[in-house]
Amino acid sequence: MRLRESLLLKTTAFILAVAACSATIVMIFFGIINFDVIFGDSTPANGYSIQDQLYVDAQNLGYLLDLKRGEREIGTLTSYDAQMKMELEERFAVENTNLRWQLLDPEGNVLDGNWTQERPVRPEGLYWGDYGAYGVTVDVRNVVGTPWADASASIRNPPKAGLAITSDHWQEELAAEVQRYWENPVDDDQWDMIYLNADGTGNFLRIATDFGLFLYAPSVKSVVRPNAFGYQYDLETGTWNLGVESSWTEGSVVLDLVLWLQSPLVVEGDAYHKIYSSLEWWKAHNIQLLLATLFSAAAGIAAVVYLCQSAGHRKGNAGVTLHWFHRIPGEFIVFLLGIPGVYLLRGLMDSVLMSSEYGSFFVREQVTLMCAGVVLLVSLGVLLAVTVSARVKSHSLLRNTLLWRLGRWARSVWEQMRRALPLVWRVALGGCVYLLISLGLLQSGGELLWSLFSILGLGYLCYWALNWRMVRRSTGALLRGNLDVQIDCDRMPPDLREHAEQLNNLGQSISEAVAEQMRSEHFKAELITNVSHDLKTPLTSIINYVDLLKKETIPNQRVQEYLNVLERKSNRLKKLTEDLVEASKASTGVLSVELGRLDFSELADQALGEYEERLHAAGLTIVRTLPAEPVWVWADGRRLWRVLDNLLSNCAKYALEGSRVYLEIQYDLHTATLSLKNISRDELNVPVERLMERFVRGDESRSTDGSGLGLSIAQSMTELQKGSFAVEIDGDLFKAMVTLPLAPPENE
Repeated sequence: MRLRESLLLKTTAFILAVAACSATIVMIFFGIINFDVIFGDSTPANGYSIQDQLYVDAQNLGYLLDLKRGEREIGTLTSYDAQMKMELEERFAVENTNLRWQLLDPEGNVLDGNWTQERPVRPEGLYWGDYGAYGVTVDVRNVVGTPWADASASIRNPPKAGLAITSDHWQEELAAEVQRYWENPVDDDQWDMIYLNADGTGNFLRIATDFGLFLYAPSVKSVVRPNAFGYQYDLETGTWNLGVESSWTEGSVVLDLVLWLQSPLVVEGDAYHKIYSSLEWWKAHNIQLLLATLFSAAAGIAAVVYLCQSAGHRKGNAGVTLHWFHRIPGEFIVFLLGIPGVYLLRGLMDSVLMSSEYGSFFVREQVTLMCAGVVLLVSLGVLLAVTVSARVKSHSLLRNTLLWRLGRWARSVWEQMRRALPLVWRVALGGCVYLLISLGLLQSGGELLWSLFSILGLGYLCYWALNWRMVRRSTGALLRGNLDVQIDCDRMPPDLREHAEQLNNLGQSISEAVAEQMRSEHFKAELITNVSHDLKTPLTSIINYVDLLKKETIPNQRVQEYLNVLERKSNRLKKLTEDLVEASKASTGVLSVELGRLDFSELADQALGEYEERLHAAGLTIVRTLPAEPVWVWADGRRLWRVLDNLLSNCAKYALEGSRVYLEIQYDLHTATLSLKNISRDELNVPVERLMERFVRGDESRSTDGSGLGLSIAQSMTELQKGSFAVEIDGDLFKAMVTLPLAPPENE
């Protein structure tokens, strides 16, 4: 039972569940994309990871070829481009990488690359892509009458040796060969044989490009399909025409970029060697991989099962306890967890799992995105499983849904309507009776009786409406605070009478509660006043007799000390009694207040002058910040002086010796605020709310004189003057703020 209540164990299980399930999914994903390598007969060079790296390097090689072409055209490169070109050339140099690459022209000749020899028949990791060369100068001409030997001196596409026919009737012979090809389309030597005039001249197509010269002579091949540049020879017109379906355009040529791996790998440490070695290791340890996947899955499932078992169990509470997350309506849980999880899974499937090896994501990006997405998806799934488990165990899975609450609300409405059915049925029944009687009277010719009957029915409805208006008026008076209102409900209809009686009882209950509260307050105030008055007479006698004894010559020094103590304690008791009476009167509003225009700044300055000597004697320094101009407030001078007197007296009693007392007045368009700040000598371990209560002192040891009523009196007197009183405590810093309304100008 304790295991299910351990918060640390739950947190650890959640982390384990997310980590284990995420690792399982990622390992399964990696095994799926490289399944043919890890569990099949394919070599690592043909695996998904190698193919993706080839795609990445194809993009880099395209950038390198762009830089080379730019250097040829412009003659120079920027320092950044030159640096990038040098780094890419070094990276793809044959001695630094296991990658072999060739850039082929339209006829398959090697234009560039780190491998100029013939490619292997079945190279490993073969990648065949396109490189679009744009801005290429291409000169296309029909050349007639030029000898083949002169025109083919420097072409990049020489025909096979001995495959040339010279004849004065080569057009007819070529047409016959083409017809024969269509009847039996077999590629043989006749396919590539060129046809010339008897003198060695012909109807040639000469294409000059930035990367070489190409020369084409009429042949079966050039008639039945376009050449690398999209041109076909037309036997009927004897011209070279661009094919209708050709994608070639002047100024741009698509070249073939071929990449493959050197087999066996000869360079250690490059990306291909690392991926190759990694895939070989996975292939050699596929059983261990499978076992690790199963173990990770088992650990994740066990952690999730534990979390579901411990969901809702909290230390110190028996049974299932639901915190705020489990109380969120189920529809919101589905919206917050289920829908994002579905969309996240769909995004992973679309952008990662379902992307081809030549897709827009590289393997490293896919794995990173896969890991982040899977961790988030698993976290959402675990949270969903935990909250569902807690709700099932607390039998609130269905109850804690909006649909369930809506159903309960509908049921409650139906219950209320059912309670109202008797009245409705009475109304319906009365309507039916009226309708039947009216039909009977009208059918029997009793129109007069029907008129009288209708008048009676209308009179009853008016009577009901008048009583309803009385109830509404009384309700409005009750809401406005008139608790003595009573509705005369003796002659009301039954349903309205029941409602009126409830309103009468409500007003009476509120009146009794208010009266009881007022009696209690009055009793407390009267008790305090009577007790205080009863204490004054003996207390005055004690003070007078102590004064008389002090005037007597008493040689005993100890007796003099006793008299001093009696004088001090009796004066303190007198002050406490006076404060108690004043606090009682102030809190009950008995004190009279005469509001008038008063210079707040001048009064505060006078109060500081009165207390300056006492504050200096206590080792306190006064720092005053008072406006130069008068600050006129609407207040009672006597009551406001008492407020300032209480605050400054507290400073003299409780402020830390050697500290400063700050008094400042600030004002705006409507109010003026006096703030008094000091550092307490004793630790202020009392909340502000309790400090404002009666008989509560900041000095809990009560080693100083004081009644604990000063702040309460100051607050009550400030509020009697339509102001506000507030106290703030920050550590040992005590701050009191008195806010009063500004007085209107004298001419108003």
